[in-house]
Amino acid sequence: MLKFKPRSGLEQIEEYKVATVPDADIIVNANETNWPLAPSAVNKIKEQLDNFAFNRYPPMHAESMCQILAQGLRVDPDTVILGNGSSELLEKACYAFGGVGRKIAFPYPSFSMYQEYAQLADSIPAPYPLTKDGYVDGEAVIEFCRKEKPALLIICNPNNPTGNYTPLAVMEKILANVECPVIMDEAYMEFVDPEDKLGRFSTLSLLNEYDNFLCFRTFSKAYGLAGLRVGYGTGSPVLIKVMQKVLLPYHVNAFSLLAAQIVYQEPELLKSRVSMIIDERNKMNKALTELGFRLYPSSTNFIMFLPSEELAFSLAKYGIRQGYKLEGGNEVMAGAVVFSQLLGAKILVRDFTRHPALPGAIRLSLGTADENEKIAALLKEICTSAREA
Repeated sequence: MLKFKPRSGLEQIEEYKVATVPDADIIVNANETNWPLAPSAVNKIKEQLDNFAFNRYPPMHAESMCQILAQGLRVDPDTVILGNGSSELLEKACYAFGGVGRKIAFPYPSFSMYQEYAQLADSIPAPYPLTKDGYVDGEAVIEFCRKEKPALLIICNPNNPTGNYTPLAVMEKILANVECPVIMDEAYMEFVDPEDKLGRFSTLSLLNEYDNFLCFRTFSKAYGLAGLRVGYGTGSPVLIKVMQKVLLPYHVNAFSLLAAQIVYQEPELLKSRVSMIIDERNKMNKALTELGFRLYPSSTNFIMFLPSEELAFSLAKYGIRQGYKLEGGNEVMAGAVVFSQLLGAKILVRDFTRHPALPGAIRLSLGTADENEKIAALLKEICTSAREA
């Protein structure tokens, strides 16, 4: 029998798992884009395949894509970095600025992997609370940093999983008043306003004003390239130089870079898709509110919702009568009923019902118009049955 001992600290890290069914009809649990890549982009990719050098390594540091992004972002190419999704950049940033005895601060509730990345970097996880409604409290974050003295501060804006966008003025106040490097995780920023480039909403507009932060974005969400894993970042030249030391050579594959380059150079496709998703978000917000759910205000491609007190009571009572084995308060039980009913209908949503800060909550990515209509109809059926039981 093989005997081995893994690295100290791994026993504290939970494997990333999501409830699923193998033959799901509607998949809205991962904040992907449910629309396929535009035919114009697909055709451009196909045109490159006959002469594509599959036998060669990609550019060592994705230099050609850095040039293209730099032009769009209006920054120096040397201050642009690429990663296997922005998740890799977040992980590497924890390695670069964390370490034994150093604290990494991140929002709570937020992206669950922040804590994992901090632990993998042998750092001390230091979660700071969001407001009850899911926003970043600038004054509270500044005070938190004064007391805890983190080596790195991470801010998710808009926040995942609540969907909240916190105004740029709050972000700027934080940047002006903390001493450690700051990462602005803007994976969902494109969904705040399809008309805005680098102006009123993103911290990218502050790059010439502050030199203590990095801004990370991704091609997985708005651009629809989740399957190819491409993320990018820019920021202070000093911080970027540190990041370059922890990024492996050839770490983003050539095919992913090709696809990212093509979709990035078709901005009208991005604008059209984001506008369509925002329209669907507005319709789903209305449908969920009318059914009696409470919603976090979303500026993303997903919605987090949970039952109101009255609806939670009805759903919990309904679930018990239906024979569900339920535990917890009404909100938790009600959320479990909704999640189970959707899963039974082969609709995958993200289950946050037992999250300590989000009892009863479910995160729903926006699908196509047809998918969203089916989900809304089923939720109406569930709520109606619960109220009539």
